Formats: sequence, C-alpha cells, structure tokens
Amino acid sequence: MSKAMLAYRCERCGAPLEVTPETIVAVCDYCGHPNWMSEVREDIVLVASVSKGVIIREFRRRIEEDFDLSRIKDKIGVTEVSGVYVPFYFVTIKAEATYEGYIKKIERVGRGKKARWITKREIVSGTLRSILKLPVLARRSAEDFSINELAEHYKYSKPELMKLEDVDWEKFRLTVLSAEITSDEAAKIARDEAGDRMRARAESKVDNLTEFHCTTKVLSISPITLLPYWYLVYRFGGSHYRAAYAGWNCHLLAIQEPVLIYHRALYFVGALLGCGISAMGLTFAATMNNLGLSIGLLALGAGISYAFGRRMVSDVRVEKE
Repeated sequence: MSKAMLAYRCERCGAPLEVTPETIVAVCDYCGHPNWMSEVREDIVLVASVSKGVIIREFRRRIEEDFDLSRIKDKIGVTEVSGVYVPFYFVTIKAEATYEGYIKKIERVGRGKKARWITKREIVSGTLRSILKLPVLARRSAEDFSINELAEHYKYSKPELMKLEDVDWEKFRLTVLSAEITSDEAAKIARDEAGDRMRARAESKVDNLTEFHCTTKVLSISPITLLPYWYLVYRFGGSHYRAAYAGWNCHLLAIQEPVLIYHRALYFVGALLGCGISAMGLTFAATMNNLGLSIGLLALGAGISYAFGRRMVSDVRVEKE
C-alpha cells in the first residue's frame, strides 16, 4: 500500500482517515476528533473559517475592483473552490550571533592619466541579537504557492484561537491536513531557521564572512495551530489560474493573473530601458575612464532587461498582498 493510502478509520465515528507512516495525528474531517497515531500528544487549536460562499463573493469583489481583471471579468469563470486546515507550530526563538569579515573599498589613487583604482579590505566584526517568531509547518511538505504567506499573515492579524475540543465541528468542518512532526522536531527546525537568518544578516554587513557563531534558545512554542486556507481556481482564455485566501478574514494571500497584451508591451519597453542603461555603461567606459560606474550601469541594465524579458514571455504573473 502506498504512503498516501494507509487505511485507518476515526476511532469516534468510523469515518475513513488519510494517514501516512509519518502522521502523528489525523483530525477527522467529519467529526473533528483527533486520532493520535503515536504516543506523542499535543494540544490542538484552530482559527474559525468563513464559508465557501464568502470566498467566492470576495473573489468577485476583487474582479470588479482590480484594474486588470475588471477588463476581462465577463470571460472569467470559477472552476474550483476548496478549503483546508493547515497545521503549524509557531516557535519563539532568542538568537545571538557574533561575526567577523571584511568589506571591500574601491579607492581612486592619483590624478589624470596616471589615476588608477585599487581595492582595499577592511576587517569588521559585530554582535547581532534578535527575538524571532517562526512558523513551522507541522508536515513534511505542503505544495502550494502561498503557504508561507498564510503563516505570516496569521502572525500579524492575530485572529482568535479556539481549542479543538471546544468547537462545534459542524460549523468549522473542513479537510484537515495531518500533522507529521512533533513540537520537539518543530523546535529544532525553528532553531536551524533562526541560525540561517542570523547568518544572512551577518553576511549582509560584509562582503566576505570569515567567522560566524550563533546560539539559539527556544522561548516558547505554540500548540498545533490549524489555519484555514482557501484556494480558488478560475479559467480565462483556455488557461487556469489560482487565488489563495486566509480563511478567517478573506485576506488575499496571492493570486495568479493572466499576462495581457498591454502588459507585454510595458515589459518590452522595460527591457529596452535596460538595454539603454547598459549602453550608457559602455559609453562611460569608453569616454570617462570610470570603471566602477560603468560596471554598475552594465549590471543594472542587464538585470532590468532580464527581469522584464522574463515577464514578457510568461503567461502568468503572481501578485502577493
């Protein structure tokens, strides 16, 4: 039997459960009962969700108000709307890091035709401290293009939480993705993530990081937190696009939109602008003997041309809010 097809039934109502060998708890979609598959027991809380109809109305409202979508609203059709509860832990980490590295300084020496540019290295060091609240997906994976945005929006919107055993499941019934990691595993993942973020901060302060040391401490960890996540699929011009919403307040997390003809025209102009900036860099290199400015303009122009060129040939653009 495949990993995704292990046959289990809810110990309360007998409904079938989707369980993998890594599942630690499967919340029954029919009665809301937590079925534990291991000796580990965690507290479970959830955020109440709006209904499917509310999500559809919110999507229709956006179509009416959006500059681009309103122009094609009569050609848009909703083909699928689904909601799930996604399990997270939220881990608060205290992190402290020390670093050492060097920064490069380019200086001009001499004047006129004898002028030249030299690169100097300056050693720098420092200490970084931070308190981080990190979301950890309580699964090995969850495939979608806005799961991270769901967790980040939860952190800032702070919706009301309810204990799973206290809710009327008939009002909140959605498919629940099974949790596959324990709080101890979540703490380890969060500590690793905190270390990576602190290293990234240190690297941003130097051109080359030579030494880095980081200590992390878990200050708190939440219960398994079930966040309602809705995704909507709509059709336009023979293609399908997705939109994702936070289920407690209909906040649009991300939406795929078609690239229309006037978008391509604007992207083409942007690509030409990048080419023009690169040409300026070549001109400076030939006439002003300013190597640093020339290289900067060439890199900037190439980057702009590449970014707009990729968008020009794409059929989908993603907006995140």
